Amino acid sequence: MADANSNKLTTRDLITTGVFTALYFVVLAVFGQLGALIPILQVLGPFYIPLICGIVFVLFTTRVHHFGMITIMGILVGLLVVVTGQSWVVAVLAVVLSPIADWLFNRASGDAPAKIGTTVVTYVIFSEMLIGMVVPLFFQREAFFERLASRKAADWVSSLEAMTPPWMFVVMIVMIAVGAFLGVLLGRAIFRKHFAQVAR
Repeated sequence: MADANSNKLTTRDLITTGVFTALYFVVLAVFGQLGALIPILQVLGPFYIPLICGIVFVLFTTRVHHFGMITIMGILVGLLVVVTGQSWVVAVLAVVLSPIADWLFNRASGDAPAKIGTTVVTYVIFSEMLIGMVVPLFFQREAFFERLASRKAADWVSSLEAMTPPWMFVVMIVMIAVGAFLGVLLGRAIFRKHFAQVAR
């Protein structure tokens, strides 16, 4: 948590943020590619991606000592996601949501690993930037499926289209929140089992 004696980011903070940002993005990219295998995995991505990435985020929060670390991580992840071909909406949401998550996390008192409520709310808000990845699927639908049809078989495309009626956008927002909540629980369990003695 924030050091009462200093609100400035240190070189160590920036290095830590860079390392965990890279790790988070690698996990995001690897598990995000599962959606290319079968349509149902594409639909379930908003659930399982924040679930797995939650492990990295929880470990990161054990090293967050100043405001700005979560903000930097979120914005960098948003930019990296856009660079890899996803919607620019992700970056916009990252700029908006990451500072809010950062502020909520750092304003709370106590030891970060012990504050499950704060960590859950922080990570849910942080993770909602990922809904930007599916914006083209729902709000640029015709162009999205035209591009998809050039890479996938017709039955693959039709299956995804059938599984994503307009109301699924709201469902996916909820899926991100649920996945993030469970991701925090999973991350805390792994932290307590393997990293509690070394994280300082």
